Amino acid sequence: AHSNLDAIIKDTKEKIAALEQGIKDLDKAVAEATENRKQEHDDYVSSTAQDQAAVQILEFAKNRLQKFYNPKLYKEAPKRVLSEEEKMYSAYGGDIGTTPAPGGLAGTGVSAGFVQIKQH
Repeated sequence: AHSNLDAIIKDTKEKIAALEQGIKDLDKAVAEATENRKQEHDDYVSSTAQDQAAVQILEFAKNRLQKFYNPKLYKEAPKRVLSEEEKMYSAYGGDIGTTPAPGGLAGTGVSAGFVQIKQH
């Protein structure tokens, strides 16, 4: 009876060890899958931003071409509205420039964050 009890205890310990190893393996697999999903998400966000920037650049170029080839469809850039600080600075002889300094992608003024992808 005592040896039978020892065998049951030994078997139970082996099962517990196998389960603990299974849990460790599962935790490792979950961590790897999470890392893969994070990388895929980052790639998707980057790709989407690049796609949106490309669409905005194409719309900008299309509008420029409309100016010369089809002036009726040309949409003029919005006029710059001066803030109170800029008005005061200008009134005292300061030069505020006619447009803000270009930023965005390669100094084009096109930003990747505020673009809508046009569905065709």
